[in-house]
Amino acid sequence: MATLQKLRNQAGLLVAIVIFIALAAFILGDLLKSGSSMIRGEQLEIAEIDGESIEYPEFQERFNQISEVYKQNNQVNTLDEEAYQQILNQTWDNIVREIIMSDIYDEIGIEVTSEEMFDLVQGNNLHPIIQQVFGNQQTGQVDKGQIIQFLKYINENPDAPQKASWLNIEREILKAQKYTKYTDLVAKGLYANSLQAENNLAIKNKVADLKFIQKKFNSVPDSTVSVTESELETYYNNHIDNYKQEAQKIIKYVAFNIAPSEQDEKDVAKWINNIKDEFANTEDNEQFVNMNADTRFEDVYDKADVLNNELAEWAFDAEINDVYGPYKENNVYKLAKLSDTRMLPDSVRASHILLRVENANQAQVAAQTIDSLKNVIENGEATFAEVARANSQDGSAADGGDLGWFNRGSMVAPFERAAFRAQRNEVVQVQTQFGIHLIKVTEQGTKTKHVQLAILDREVTPSTKTYQDVYAQASRFAANAQNLEGFDNQVQEDGLRARNATIKENDRQVAGLGAARSIARAAFQENDEGELVVGNDKSAVFELDDKFVVAAIVSETEEGNRPLKSVKSSVELAVIKEKKKEMLLNNFNSAIGSTIEETGKNLDLQAESAQGFNFEFGSVNAIGYEPVINGAAAALEVNKQSKPIAGRNGVYIIELTAVAGEPSQSIKAIKESLYQNASYRANYQAYETLKENTEIEDKRSKFY
Repeated sequence: MATLQKLRNQAGLLVAIVIFIALAAFILGDLLKSGSSMIRGEQLEIAEIDGESIEYPEFQERFNQISEVYKQNNQVNTLDEEAYQQILNQTWDNIVREIIMSDIYDEIGIEVTSEEMFDLVQGNNLHPIIQQVFGNQQTGQVDKGQIIQFLKYINENPDAPQKASWLNIEREILKAQKYTKYTDLVAKGLYANSLQAENNLAIKNKVADLKFIQKKFNSVPDSTVSVTESELETYYNNHIDNYKQEAQKIIKYVAFNIAPSEQDEKDVAKWINNIKDEFANTEDNEQFVNMNADTRFEDVYDKADVLNNELAEWAFDAEINDVYGPYKENNVYKLAKLSDTRMLPDSVRASHILLRVENANQAQVAAQTIDSLKNVIENGEATFAEVARANSQDGSAADGGDLGWFNRGSMVAPFERAAFRAQRNEVVQVQTQFGIHLIKVTEQGTKTKHVQLAILDREVTPSTKTYQDVYAQASRFAANAQNLEGFDNQVQEDGLRARNATIKENDRQVAGLGAARSIARAAFQENDEGELVVGNDKSAVFELDDKFVVAAIVSETEEGNRPLKSVKSSVELAVIKEKKKEMLLNNFNSAIGSTIEETGKNLDLQAESAQGFNFEFGSVNAIGYEPVINGAAAALEVNKQSKPIAGRNGVYIIELTAVAGEPSQSIKAIKESLYQNASYRANYQAYETLKENTEIEDKRSKFY
C-alpha cells in the first residue's frame, strides 16, 4: 500500500510536470512560430530598398506577369536564358523605380487623373502601349471601336482572363505617365544661358592650324621621381572611389562531358536498320514519322538543289514509297522515303482577302464569312478584287488584294503551301496566325519537278546508362576530393584538366561553362575558400546542359574598397604620374620664351605643326585625344603661345597660327540645342541620381 501511495504521489508530481511542459511547449511554440515567421520573412527577403522590404513571392509574381506578356507577344511557351535574364532585370528595375519614385511623386504632388487615363486609353492621345496592343500590324492605325468593344467585354465578363492583363496594362500606363510628368518637370527646370551659348558658338565650325611642343609622361623615367608611403596613402584615401570592388570568387572546376558512347551509336544504327522495312510498308507516312522520328513530318516539296547531291540524285529517279538509307548527317541517322512528287512553280503572283481573328469565337464567325465570300466569287456575283476591296482587313485591300509576285520563303508556311500548290485562278482558303485568308493565284512561274520526302530520323544521344556512368565518374571525383587540396590531388591522379573562372554573386554565365547560374549561386551561399562548391541538395556535382561539373573555391574577395596593399602598384603609378605632371609643369613654366620655338629650344623639344584642328571635337595625331587642348585653343588668340597645359598623357604648349570658319547658327539656335541636349540627359540622370542616393540591398542571388 505504501508503495502504491508513493506511486500516486509521484504520479501527481509527474502529471504536474507534464502539464507544465505542455503549457511551456504551447507558449514557446507560439513564440517560436512568431519567431519562425520573422525568420521566414528574412529568409524570403529578396531586397531592401530605401528601408522597404521586398519578399520573394511578390517579386516572383511580378516576374511571372512580365513573362506571360513576353510569351504572348513572342508566341513562345518557355523563356530562353537571354529572355529570362532580361525579364529578371526588368522586374528588378521596375520595383526599384516604383519604390524610389513613389515618395517623390507624393512630395511634389504628381498624379494622373481619371480624365487623363481616359484620354490615354481611348481618347485623342493614346498611350504607346495602347497603340502597340490595338494597332494594325501593317498600317499602325488604331481602331478605337476595338478598344471600346474590348473594355465592354471585360466589364461584362469580370472573370475573363483578359481582365487581369488589362489591369496590368493600366498600371503600367499609370506608372509611365507619372514618370513622364516627373522627367518633364525636371527638363522644364533646366536652362541654357547666353554665356553658355556664346562659348559654344565660339568653337562651332572653327578649324585651326597650330604649333605645339609636348612632353609625354611615359617619356620621363620613373626613377626621376620618388614616392613615399605617406604619399601613396594620401592618394589612395583621396581617390578611394576608384578602388571599389564587387564581391567575387575564383573557382577551379572540372567538367565531365555527357557524350554518346560507342554503344549508344550502335543502338541507334540498329534501331534505324530494324525499322526500315516497317517504314517502307506503311501507308501513312506522316503518322509513322510523327510517332517514331525525332523530328515531325514536314509537309514541303523540294527542288533538287535544296537537297544534298546523293539524296537528290536518288529522290528524282526513285518511285513513290522507295526508301533511301540509312544515312548519317552530323550526329543523326536518317531514312528518306519518297512520299509524293509534284510540278510546282518557284514564284507566283497572288491576291488575298484577310479576315483577322484573335480568338476561337472570331475564327468561327470569320470562317463562315469567308465561305460566303468564296461562294460570291465562284458564282460570279463579284470579282475577287471587288470582294477584297470591300472586305479584306489587310493593307492590300486597296489594290484588290494583289500581293504581287513572291518567291518561296516570303510568306508564312500555311499561306505559302496554299499559294504554291493552287492552280492558276483557283480560289483557296487557309488559316494562318494573322487570320483566315482567301487566296487566288493569278500568275505562276515555270513549273518544275518537286519531291516530298518523309524523313525518319533518330539522333545519337547519351543513353540512361551513359548518363549514369558519367554522373558516377563525377561523383567519385567529388567524393575523393572533399576540398580544394583534395581537388588538386584528384585532378593530377585522374589526369584531368582543371580550369579557373572568376564569378560574381549575380553572374548567370561562367567563363568556359556558359549558363551556370546554379554554380555561381551555390558558391556565394555557404561555401568558403578552400571548399568544394556544394548546392542546396548537398551535392558537389552540378549538371549543366551536356556536362557534370565539380568546382572548388580558390579565393574570395568581399564587396567594398580594395585594400591599399592589393592596389599598391596602380596607386604608385598614379602618384608617379602626378609627380611627373608637377615636375613638367614647373619645367615648362621656367622655360617660357618669347616664341614657342624658343620655349621648345629651352626645353630641348622640337616645335611641331598640325593642320585642320577642329575646336569642337578635334585631336592632333601627334598628340592624341586631349580634351584640355580643345578648351585651351578656344580661349587662345592667334600667334600667342598658351600657358603649359597638363593633360591626361603629358604637358603641352600650343600656338594657333591660323583660324578659319564662321558660326552657322544663331545664339538662339545654340541655346535651344543646348537645352534639348540637357533635357534628353535629364530623363536618365534625374532618376539615376536618386537611385545612387538610395540604400539598396540586392539579395536576388539567393533565389535566382
